[in-house]
Amino acid sequence: MSSQELFADGIGEITLVGGMVRIDWVSLSVTERDEQGQPSLEFRQRVVMPPEGFLRSFSAMEDLVKKLVDAGVIRRQESAPGSIGQESTAGRPRPASPNFSNG
Repeated sequence: MSSQELFADGIGEITLVGGMVRIDWVSLSVTERDEQGQPSLEFRQRVVMPPEGFLRSFSAMEDLVKKLVDAGVIRRQESAPGSIGQESTAGRPRPASPNFSNG
């Protein structure tokens, strides 16, 4: 059995179309730049799944975030009441990607 591995810098877009969740994975371009000279994001691959599969995936990602926080790899930042908490890398530079905040 062969397997395929995909590297992505993040998710470009998540949509619900025709009852299916579509997740577009993006990576920083090697050749294309934006107005500020930063690498542009390029579409790499799309994953399409039913909403139930998306919810299971989301739950698995939440579990991994908790493990990363517990291991000290990332830390939760306090946020305003009613907003969702953010995670950040502890002591490491942030990726130069619009998928990550720089604050």
